[in-house]
Amino acid sequence: MLERLAKNHDLWLRMTIGFGCDRHVAEDIVQSMYLRIHKYVKDEKRIMYDDEEVNRFFIYVTLKNMFIMYKKSKSKYTFFEVRESDAIDDSVVFDGAMESAFSRLMTKINKEIDSWHKYDRILSNKYLRTDYSLRDIARGTGISLTSIHHSMKQNKQVLKDLFAEDYEDFKNGDYNLI
Repeated sequence: MLERLAKNHDLWLRMTIGFGCDRHVAEDIVQSMYLRIHKYVKDEKRIMYDDEEVNRFFIYVTLKNMFIMYKKSKSKYTFFEVRESDAIDDSVVFDGAMESAFSRLMTKINKEIDSWHKYDRILSNKYLRTDYSLRDIARGTGISLTSIHHSMKQNKQVLKDLFAEDYEDFKNGDYNLI
């Protein structure tokens, strides 16, 4: 199971960096996620689609929750200090074409979110662009957690439907098609 997870290591890193943390913190969160999955997921079918592909949404939610816990209590996890000499050269992982394609894809997604109705736009921005959990948003707005969960589920499905092809192009390295 861990071998299948590790095949998408760069994707997990980009997801975690997208939450707003530094690369070395993202590395630690992703490594902690591997340990957490190994410890708590005994049946690998729980995190797989058709026994072939990792359920990326499950991993996304796990990483998002770990990032939120990290932000709330930095002492909750043990993160290793990174010395200047140990820093990873980002150009090895992210080349110019990949970075440009990722930026174009995120611009398209952000433009779509900005065109939504105010309620959906605010919820999506609060959840996707900050470290607020659905419970935090519910507490702060007075809207029921169920309603927020349902709205976010629909919003994510809309994004999946609209950008699945672009995401596949990105994954396959067809950056010029995005």
